[in-house]
Amino acid sequence: VAIWVDGGSASASEVLAGSLHDNCRAVIMGKQSFGKGLIQAVYGLKNGAGLVLTVARYVTPNGTEIHGKGVTPDISGGVPLNLPIVATDTSKVDFGTISNRLDPGMCQVPTPHGG
Repeated sequence: VAIWVDGGSASASEVLAGSLHDNCRAVIMGKQSFGKGLIQAVYGLKNGAGLVLTVARYVTPNGTEIHGKGVTPDISGGVPLNLPIVATDTSKVDFGTISNRLDPGMCQVPTPHGG
């Protein structure tokens, strides 16, 4: 799978991209993602004010922090005008590079934390 990211990719899309990448299921292409990796809870107070607390952080399966950094593409560059989903012309997509990035020798599946 090839996943396109850019500065507009944030939060859940970064978690998905990072998870698939770390488990050798996807190649990340495009530009650096936004870097929204915090989960916040908002609590209403009796006086009408609110309290916002950070309750968790997103990290990829191999432990890479997303917040403030984003997901770094394996293959940098802008999204081509002729996406295979939108058009049938795939002449600008380098399938050889994508295939090489998904080769088991290029990717190591992380071991579970503590194991």
